[in-house]
Amino acid sequence: MDQERHKRNYALHSWSGLVLGLFVFVVCFSGSLALFYEELEPWEDASRRLAVPEKALAMDATFDEWVGTLAGEEGELGFARFGFPNHHAPFYWAFVEIETPTEDGGHDHEFREARWHPETGEEIPLRGEGAANWILRFHQYLMWPSELGGVTVGRGLVGIAGVILLMSIISGVVAHTKIFQELFTLRFYRSMRLKWQDTHKVVGLWGLPFFTMIAVTGAFLGVVTLLAPVVALLTFKGDQEALIEAVIGAPVEPAGIEAEMLPLQAVAEMTSLEHGGPAQFVIINNYGDQNATMDVYFEAGKKLEMYDPVQISGVTGEPVADSPFEDLSPANRTLAAVTPLHYGTYGGIALKVIYMLLGFGLAGITALGMMMWVERRLHGSEGTKSTGLYRAISKTTVGVTCGMPLASVGILYADQLLPALPDTRTAVIGWSYFAFWGIGVAYAFVRSNDYAASKELLWTTAALLVGAPVLNAVTTGDVFLTELFSESGAAAAWINMGLLVLGLILAVTVKSWPRARTEKATRRTVSAGELAAAPAE
Repeated sequence: MDQERHKRNYALHSWSGLVLGLFVFVVCFSGSLALFYEELEPWEDASRRLAVPEKALAMDATFDEWVGTLAGEEGELGFARFGFPNHHAPFYWAFVEIETPTEDGGHDHEFREARWHPETGEEIPLRGEGAANWILRFHQYLMWPSELGGVTVGRGLVGIAGVILLMSIISGVVAHTKIFQELFTLRFYRSMRLKWQDTHKVVGLWGLPFFTMIAVTGAFLGVVTLLAPVVALLTFKGDQEALIEAVIGAPVEPAGIEAEMLPLQAVAEMTSLEHGGPAQFVIINNYGDQNATMDVYFEAGKKLEMYDPVQISGVTGEPVADSPFEDLSPANRTLAAVTPLHYGTYGGIALKVIYMLLGFGLAGITALGMMMWVERRLHGSEGTKSTGLYRAISKTTVGVTCGMPLASVGILYADQLLPALPDTRTAVIGWSYFAFWGIGVAYAFVRSNDYAASKELLWTTAALLVGAPVLNAVTTGDVFLTELFSESGAAAAWINMGLLVLGLILAVTVKSWPRARTEKATRRTVSAGELAAAPAE
């Protein structure tokens, strides 16, 4: 009975990895890159390469004029979000919601954005969301089309990937009965197949706590978007806004009495009570009204949260009684911890690098698991389906797993070289991403040798990584070696250094692989009678 149960657990682990392994790979690989969203922005956008001044220009008059123009010409102001210069966004920026009445008595919601130089106050032209934004959003919701459900469906699918990963982890632990022995078994001088098998087990077992955490938090962040409408339907007759109010409290209603706002400069001079850091940004509700509120966000410090917010009166600056940010329940604190835990935002750049390496490891063992499944059927005695089917699965695996890194680096070139207006940049990046990826998949099918195809695709990716610093120097004029320790260009320079190092590591890794596969195809021919009698896979 134990042997039969072991076989069933192994089959579950194997088939869950095969059927949905590529989907899990896509989510894990994109997530490893999405960790550096904020660091990639200065690389792609030279306007972010500014030094944060010790004392920035007061922006109240400029902001009031900009908001007044928008409200006067386009509609009523919904909320306003105003950011202060910091090391990630070294300029003033504003993002506001404009509500325009519709014929049926409702409102259309549009959004406007602006940036200003922290010392001169001059408006900085918007470049549009580029490669960094694409990488982050693709991981969060696969850039799922709005016509097919948009963010809600996309996040739900990513959450399902977390559930699949968790299922694979549990079934894998149960299936491998010699865990402690396999923790230290890495046979480098044996066949390619044994290297893959040992690497899959060792990386999977040593990274088990991290992989489990990523699976649980990722599943929660995604699946919660699918559950929210269900909870709202069961408890608030489908009213999701009522559900949100029940969780975070109802918004303060405007009094209808005009009032002068607390100067933004006064907010900029506020410091965190916990660590003394400056305010990062403020969200203003009921702007220009006596009941205006300001949610001021500081860096989280030692808390396992994305930010440390406080709520004050938008007129007097006094703390608001019964603020939704005060006296959080254990459940709300747990919910607040999920996102920083998943994205590694609570420990600085070193923690992000560790997250990235572990994330690449998770994507790698997912790809290795699929490759081993195919190997046992193309070069072993397992499997009852046709060789053509297994070769198609093999080529698809190579195309997806080696084409995605190519696409992820390729869009850095597309971002810098292809002309695009701010409103169309995301579309240009998206089409470029799938074009590079499609080329990778097509090449895997055209190339007769899957092993050679994977090496050649990875060689191309390594060359693009090594060339990225040169590309950035040509398009921006900044040579990264001279900018590494400057206050304005250090972020982009270190990204250039990271791309160069990753490219060299990838090149050395591929170079270390044998020039050709040494294993011979040993799959025996299955007779028609055996095929008919064999159980379906």
